[in-house]
Amino acid sequence: MDPDREPIQIVENFTLVQSSDGYRSWRLVSEEAVYTEGDSLLLLSVVDLIFFEDDIPTTILKGDSGLVELQSGLMRIWGNVNAETDDGRYLVTQEIIWDDEMEIFHSDCLVVLTIPDSTGETVLSGRGVDLDTGLGAVDGVDIEEDFTAVYSGDLELE
Repeated sequence: MDPDREPIQIVENFTLVQSSDGYRSWRLVSEEAVYTEGDSLLLLSVVDLIFFEDDIPTTILKGDSGLVELQSGLMRIWGNVNAETDDGRYLVTQEIIWDDEMEIFHSDCLVVLTIPDSTGETVLSGRGVDLDTGLGAVDGVDIEEDFTAVYSGDLELE
């Protein structure tokens, strides 16, 4: 085995926090993290990624596994990925990437996003989506392929 690729450190109950101006931006929690120095990678098992606004949790994303590229700031989370916001938006996919520099989620996998409103909910699905930390669209809804939208609720026609 290449010595640069051997695990340098294995940490159980791993937590990584990013803050700005004394407030947490996000917190990454994992049951286990394996750090490889040669690649500057963290391989994670059972992942929770929590986003904050004014130090209050607003979005919680969960997945079976993850990989953090410490050089680029990219986080890839895969396996039964789901996220929920404090306003009830709910996302399900198999893989998603958090780009810390651009502050967006991206997925080329099938994504199902449920958006509630006062009379029902809209379910959007498709592949190739960019979302902000509140699971809102970046520059409008942009799903690259296989787009569907279904609304269930009361439609008030005047």
